[in-house]
Amino acid sequence: MGTVRLNISLPDDIVAELDAETGPRQRSCFIKDAVIRLLRVKREKRLAEEYSQAAKEMVKVDMELGGVTGDGLD
Repeated sequence: MGTVRLNISLPDDIVAELDAETGPRQRSCFIKDAVIRLLRVKREKRLAEEYSQAAKEMVKVDMELGGVTGDGLD
């Protein structure tokens, strides 16, 4: 897997806290891990919302069909 060099701007106090936590030579790894975790959380939240919407749509369709989707025609 390749890497891409980014130029980002952070407030001085955030950089100071980052350096205190990781050391100046470990910034990239820490930021990479933080981004991976946040992306995972956002992806899981988006999927949960999509599943919830799909479930609501299924209930709506079932109601419109008068419940025929559960009539035992398996």
